[in-house]
Amino acid sequence: MNAISRTVVHIKPGKRSEFVAFIEKKANEISSISGLMNWGLIYTGQDELTVVAAYEDMASAEKATAFVNQAMSEVVPLVVEPPVRKIFDAQWH
Repeated sequence: MNAISRTVVHIKPGKRSEFVAFIEKKANEISSISGLMNWGLIYTGQDELTVVAAYEDMASAEKATAFVNQAMSEVVPLVVEPPVRKIFDAQWH
């Protein structure tokens, strides 16, 4: 079974473009995560972004957590609070 992760990021007012630039800078590195099938950003609010990622399986999604935590540690000055990442069983077609 596939897995999907959802990471909700609350960004400080006026820092959205800096956060998006950071994600764009990391795009190739993110895309090379083992087991990652696809990923993207959803603009879920004025100062909120949600990063979604589809993985081949739960093990791949869980293994990616270390990378996600490291990347999110680099944007601490841009966020209101630590991002919340959850992983779900999913079917991707």
